[in-house]
Amino acid sequence: MNKRFILIFFTLALIVMAGALPYRQIIVPVVEAQIPGAGAQRAPSINIDRTDRLLLMMSTATKPPSAGTPGSQIFFTQSTNGGLNWDNFPVTRNLSNSNGEAFGPSVAVNRVGKVHIYITYHDNRNGTTQVYLLRSLKNAKFKKARNITPNDGGAFAPRIALDSAESLNIVWYDLPAAHRRVVFTRSTDLGDTFTELVDVSRSAGNAFDPEIAVDPNDNIHVIWQDEGSGISAIMYARSTDGGNTFSEPKKISGAGAAAEPQIKTSSSGQINVVWNEVVEDGSSQAFFSRSTDGGDSFVTPLNLSNNPGADIHKTVVTAFENVVYVAYNNDEDRSRQAYVLKSSDNGQSFGDPVQISNATRNRGRAHSVSMAVDSTGTLHVTWIDSSILGNDEGLLFYSRTSNGRNYTVPQQILAIVIG
Repeated sequence: MNKRFILIFFTLALIVMAGALPYRQIIVPVVEAQIPGAGAQRAPSINIDRTDRLLLMMSTATKPPSAGTPGSQIFFTQSTNGGLNWDNFPVTRNLSNSNGEAFGPSVAVNRVGKVHIYITYHDNRNGTTQVYLLRSLKNAKFKKARNITPNDGGAFAPRIALDSAESLNIVWYDLPAAHRRVVFTRSTDLGDTFTELVDVSRSAGNAFDPEIAVDPNDNIHVIWQDEGSGISAIMYARSTDGGNTFSEPKKISGAGAAAEPQIKTSSSGQINVVWNEVVEDGSSQAFFSRSTDGGDSFVTPLNLSNNPGADIHKTVVTAFENVVYVAYNNDEDRSRQAYVLKSSDNGQSFGDPVQISNATRNRGRAHSVSMAVDSTGTLHVTWIDSSILGNDEGLLFYSRTSNGRNYTVPQQILAIVIG
C-alpha cells in the first residue's frame, strides 16, 4: 500500500498499534458515497492572526505517485479556540489545486484592519517550479493561486513577511545563470502587482534557502545559506528603504559549514537568527545569534544544543516580548526527536531543551517544527512524525505550552482528502 496516501481506516489502525505513544487519538467521521483518505504531510507552517485564530498550512500528498498527478498540495486548517479543535474534518481545504507538486508554504497575516492571510509556495504545475501566491478574501476564503514569478525560469522556497502598511515582502531563490541567487520582490497593493526582482545575495556561489523578517520600523531583514566563500555560511542583508536596495551581505555564522537559517524579529526590534552548524567534532549543532542595533552587528553565536554527536536540523525561532523560543530536531540515532528551548531574557541565555515529540526511533523521526506565539504568550508548535508511516513523510502533530516547560498531549491533525 502506498504510504503517501492512506485510507482513514489504515491510518487509525496505525494509530491504535502505536497506542503506547502519548498522542491524542482522533476519531475520523465517515463521509458518505466517497472514500476519505489522509495524505502524508510535510513542511507545516503555523501563524496566528490578531484575534488569536491559529492558521496552519502544510504540504499534503493527495494521490499516490502511480496516479501521475498531482504530487502534493497546499492544505489549510484553522482553530478559533486556541488549538482545542481544528476545521480539518470532514475534509481539509486544498488551497493550491495543482496538477503538480505544490510545496513549502510560508504564511503571513496583517495586524491592522480587515484580516488578510497571504501564503506563498512553489509549484511545478506548468512544468517549471515557480512561486505562487494565495490571498484570502474574507473568513479564510482564498482567491485562486497566482504565479508571481516574473520570468520563465525556476523559482524555489519563497518566504513572505508583511510590514505595517500591509506591503508584501517576498524572497526566494532562482537559477538565472551558473548558480542560485536570493532575490526580493515587493507589492504595495495587496499582491496585485510586484516590483522588479532585486538580487539580495550578490554571491559568487550558490545562494539559497532564504528567510525574511520585518521589524517594527519596517526595515526588511533577509538571511540565507551561501556557498560563495567555498564553505556553506549564513549571510545577512537588510533594507531600510522598502526593498529598493539592500546592504552588503555579511556573514553571521561561525567557522563550520552552516545551513538551514531562520529569522524572527521581536516587538523591541531585536533580530533573532538561528541555524545549524558543523563543529570541530563533526557533529551538527543548533546556533543562535541576535542583533540589538538593527542588524549593524550580531553577538557571538551561541551553541544551544551543545550535544556531542548531535545531528541537528531545521532549527527555527520565534519571539514574544522578552521571550525567545528555539526549536530543532536531532536526527542522531539516540534521539530522532524534536526539542524546544526557551529564553526569558531576550536570548541572552536559554533553558534546557524540552522534548516535545514521541517518534518511534527505529521507524522514523520527528522533524520540521513550526512555531508561533499568541497574544497571551502561549506557544503553539507543530511538527511531522514520520515513524507512524515508516518513511520520512509523516503525519502532523500539534501541542502548546504557556510556560515553555509543560506541553499539552500532542494532538494529531490529519489532512483529510476525498478520493
